Amino acid sequence: MKKFIGVLFIMLLLFSAGASADRGSIPFRPGVNIFEPGQDALIAWNGEEEILILSTELSASEPTKVLQVLPLPAEPEVTKSSRDVLRRANEFAFQGIFNQLRQPVLRSSDPSAPAAEIKEEVVIGSHDIIVVEVLNQDYFVSWVNDYLKNRGESSPQIPEPLKNTVNNYINRGYNYFVFDTIEVGPEPELNQAISYHFKSKELYYPLEITKSDHGISEISLLILTDQNLVNYNGLEQSRIKEKTPTVKLSYGETAYISTSIADLFIKNINDLEADNKKVKLLNWSIKDDLANFNTDLLVDQQLEELLKNKFVYQGTTFVDYKAEANYPYSSQKEIETIKGKIEKRMGSRMYPWIAASVKGKVLFNASTRALLNNFAAEGENVIIKGYSSDQGQIGMRDPIDKMPVLVGIRDVFYVTEIVGWTPYTGIALSGEGELNNTRTRFWLKNR
Repeated sequence: MKKFIGVLFIMLLLFSAGASADRGSIPFRPGVNIFEPGQDALIAWNGEEEILILSTELSASEPTKVLQVLPLPAEPEVTKSSRDVLRRANEFAFQGIFNQLRQPVLRSSDPSAPAAEIKEEVVIGSHDIIVVEVLNQDYFVSWVNDYLKNRGESSPQIPEPLKNTVNNYINRGYNYFVFDTIEVGPEPELNQAISYHFKSKELYYPLEITKSDHGISEISLLILTDQNLVNYNGLEQSRIKEKTPTVKLSYGETAYISTSIADLFIKNINDLEADNKKVKLLNWSIKDDLANFNTDLLVDQQLEELLKNKFVYQGTTFVDYKAEANYPYSSQKEIETIKGKIEKRMGSRMYPWIAASVKGKVLFNASTRALLNNFAAEGENVIIKGYSSDQGQIGMRDPIDKMPVLVGIRDVFYVTEIVGWTPYTGIALSGEGELNNTRTRFWLKNR
């Protein structure tokens, strides 16, 4: 496999009830409920190719076979993987289809237009897997239904919502599907980790395939990348929550997780010995009803459009900067107005912090309930609207045991509006062309 620099890989720990957060599930016996209390996945992406490793824990209300459907943008290579890969990736995070299928491919009335072509068949542990390329969209669903009829206990059909979703993937050019058949019983069983390696110009993780299911799912994503994550072309970035600060790893530490994954982005073997920590590890969370996943996770690294909209604030370049849409901030509190000169107020030596204040009141953002930051107006007289409080809190780390603590600040003012000023957000761009992974808020005086 060709090696590339610029890898992104994501480890996702998905917890859901009665639904699959990456694949559509079809029980061979109608009326049987499928439960997936835990799922681990890891994505490695270098801008050209992706490795997706999945390991699921499944159970069912009654013993049955289950057909899981995974749509992919290109033909994959399917191989056995190991949960040790997921375990090793997780260590760093907390540190900072059917083998027996031999039937001919069904064809439409036009003999030159087959419904599908089986590209690969493999058995891995309890998994019977086939990789299928769709050649005729209309007849493809019938082809799958006929397979279920021949192999199922009660001749189930693809549910109409799932059928519509499959057709939507095909309309978008996703012509490869992985069908994975496994035996499922009442007791939860952890299945063999499977690796799917395929070409992809975008970081891709299928979510829409689950929209026919229901139930709240929380998806925890551990992301390892040395690329900029720029354009969120599917799931909106606002639906992704950053859980912990970014950690940086070396190429050697990445190779400890998986040498095959490291091969995606290490150009020279000497890179393994370098101490440069160029790979960022992020920790994200997505929580929603599965029925609300109307698109997939799709992210690219193209900066050109963002660079058209940039602003320099106190020496730092911010791209994609824009005024906050929900400003002035709303509040159920009774709004009051204070006037005065902006001064600095500081914390203690044990818990050092710096914040803007007016008449001794430390300013907090009423929307985020965090300290009002990047407000460069020291010495200026301002008019501020909001509400007073005896105390506010900020998160810090204890200087002795390094554990997170809440630090109380007395006499604060929660700001809903600073008259004549507007809050903007943007993505910080370093001199080396590296983007920050979160948006930064800063205040600009109206012109």
